[in-house]
Amino acid sequence: MNDTDRTEGVDTTPDDATQDAAAPTVGDAGQAPALEAGPSATSPAPESIPQPEPGGYVPPAEGTIPPGGTVPPAGTAPTGQVPPYAGPTRMLESEARNWSMAIHMIAAVAVLLSAGTISWLVPLVVWLVFRERSALIDHHGKQNLNLQLTILVSGVAAVVLGLMLFVVGLAVTLPLWGVYVLYAIVISFVAGVKASNGEYYRIPLIIPFLR
Repeated sequence: MNDTDRTEGVDTTPDDATQDAAAPTVGDAGQAPALEAGPSATSPAPESIPQPEPGGYVPPAEGTIPPGGTVPPAGTAPTGQVPPYAGPTRMLESEARNWSMAIHMIAAVAVLLSAGTISWLVPLVVWLVFRERSALIDHHGKQNLNLQLTILVSGVAAVVLGLMLFVVGLAVTLPLWGVYVLYAIVISFVAGVKASNGEYYRIPLIIPFLR
């Protein structure tokens, strides 16, 4: 029997075991088989990608700094938003003392010039403007306003009471009112000195209209 006869009838197709042995493995090639293409763990999620706004502007992603931009300081409102109202700025103590003293001094001069008829305007204006910026101004403004209103009310009462006493009473009530006006001038200067020292002085002999 020759060689041709020996090869006849022999299946030359490799079996399954041979094909499995011939397949590349991790150890043969030194590399793992390539994975299928897909989103990686480091790629951003589709929801976090900024979408273009009308007009073509693409806002920067959250946590990133826009080109040529800066990060706003902590506690500040973003651009286009109104920051919350933080209230009036507190006044310096020295400035508050000066304004508190001025309330009493200017009011005393106004009493001399107007006989107490319009002297209440000065403490009223200063008190309304600065009362929320300083507790000292708020206190002394109320004290002097009470003093000026007491002058005004007592003056009206002196005239009315004097007329009710058949005009003769004016000879008594008006001098008494004049004494109180003189007292108001003196006590205003005293309160002004107390205010310049930062003291919460209470003026005696006044009607507490404002507390």
